[in-house]
Amino acid sequence: MKSFTIYIYAAFLALLAFSCADLDEAPKDRIVSSSIFQDQELVLQYLYHIYSSMPCGYGAMAFGTAPHNAINTGMGITDLLDGSTDLLRSRAGWNESNSVIIPGGMSAQWNPHDVWGQRYSAIRKCNHMLVNLAASGFTDDFKNRIAAEVRFLRAYMYSDLVRRYGDVPLIVELQDVNNLEEMQVPRDPVSDIYDFIERELEAIGAEHGGLPSAENLPPSQLGRVTREAALALGGRAMLYAERYEKSAWFSKQVIDRGIFSLVDNYNALFQSKGGETSEVLFEVLYDGVNKGHSADFLYMPFSLDNGWGNQTCPTQELVDSYEMLDGSPFDWSNPQHAANPYENRDKRLQWSIIVDGATFKNTVIRTAYRTTSDGLGMNEGTNTGYILRKFLDETIPFEKLAINYLGSSTSWKEIRYAEVLLNYAEAQNEAVGADESVYNAMEVVRRRAGLGGTLPAGLDQTGMRERIRHERKVELAFEGHRFWDIRRWRIAEELLHGKRFHGIKITENDNVKNYEVFEITTSPVQVFLPKHYLMPINFNELAKNPKLGPNNEGY
Repeated sequence: MKSFTIYIYAAFLALLAFSCADLDEAPKDRIVSSSIFQDQELVLQYLYHIYSSMPCGYGAMAFGTAPHNAINTGMGITDLLDGSTDLLRSRAGWNESNSVIIPGGMSAQWNPHDVWGQRYSAIRKCNHMLVNLAASGFTDDFKNRIAAEVRFLRAYMYSDLVRRYGDVPLIVELQDVNNLEEMQVPRDPVSDIYDFIERELEAIGAEHGGLPSAENLPPSQLGRVTREAALALGGRAMLYAERYEKSAWFSKQVIDRGIFSLVDNYNALFQSKGGETSEVLFEVLYDGVNKGHSADFLYMPFSLDNGWGNQTCPTQELVDSYEMLDGSPFDWSNPQHAANPYENRDKRLQWSIIVDGATFKNTVIRTAYRTTSDGLGMNEGTNTGYILRKFLDETIPFEKLAINYLGSSTSWKEIRYAEVLLNYAEAQNEAVGADESVYNAMEVVRRRAGLGGTLPAGLDQTGMRERIRHERKVELAFEGHRFWDIRRWRIAEELLHGKRFHGIKITENDNVKNYEVFEITTSPVQVFLPKHYLMPINFNELAKNPKLGPNNEGY
């Protein structure tokens, strides 16, 4: 088993209740810093506490099951990150996507995706760990391993900050919280942030960088970063930095290791709960008791979850993007396609989306008729004629969701091998063009979906670029990549601004189904201006640190 998961139990957090301002204090109800770095077990628990800063892409989550323990992870409370792209639309006007992001209302006062404070809190803990670990009396092997993991986590935090805010302060030393001048630092250029990320991930991803290889990680250590996870993150980060040659190099190191592969069952992959597949390089684990999330409560068909249900639904634009099995595009003007629009399609369509008449949890779900609680236009039904399937746990009992909306335990797959292959394909194509290795990486991903061998031969760089972007859209749907991809490609304004998206309605006449594509009006017309390529810095952060300078342009 090659996935990397971690339980962060509530007891660990109570034990290690650190904040940015109190790491060096010694309150009587907490373990002080000097005690931690005399005990390997306490160091490990502190490390796991830092791991808990890794994001939950599902939305709401908690340490414990009580509602007041839920925390905003910077992904929105009730929507996926892709909920404000062309992939999804929510039926609820108060949903963060509909109420803030889609109408262009993100500001320095309110941004549902703001993670500035959370990420810098984690970075401070990383710096604190590194300083005290270096001064400790532990063995070099122990110190090197822990330090490499912490450096990975810190590099991840910076990779997330830089893609959101652009220039950000690069803080790699432990600051004195009582020294205002030391705490108030200016922003560093984007290029400097990526230089740091590149150096860190290359160093800890090296053979003697302190991290073990995935193939040598014992089951008891699942959840701890490996060499391959560091290299994979490097491939992603350098792709965002447009350092294509370096990005391809990072991803190729993972591919050449030959220890990861795509699983046959794409749908089962996203129902797995940790340490179960050969495809996942890094995942965040939940048990639904000590730490849970609300994906099933929020996104499952309303009739099956006894909760809110159907809170974000796939668009017709996404459904139409899935190719026919012969590799040709789906076309409503083709009578055969229009008569049976869900047949002979890319397998990922029905692995990812509940279409009308699909079986889910041993129940036939009707989505595009006004006939059931899940139906189009019903009070709790879908607003697009489709329901999310990817991520949803078909084994979770109805009764569990009825009493615990944070009771889901499927793991969040932060880095998986399909992304590594697509990162490599894009970076290599941008660096040298559509060579054989680009085709090979693409074909591995497409073969699982039943599309093997359908890419046209002789694609030039531009043609392959279009195919790679399409492949990322469908393979990585709902995992948050689309939100960032359309920004880094600088196509979000053209794709989103002034647009509404579409759904499907089905009627029957003499037992013949008629499919009608309609415009979704439950979501506002989208506003995406040039300023929205970056997020605003919260005004409280600007007030605390005047050296941050003016906010990002337009805010």
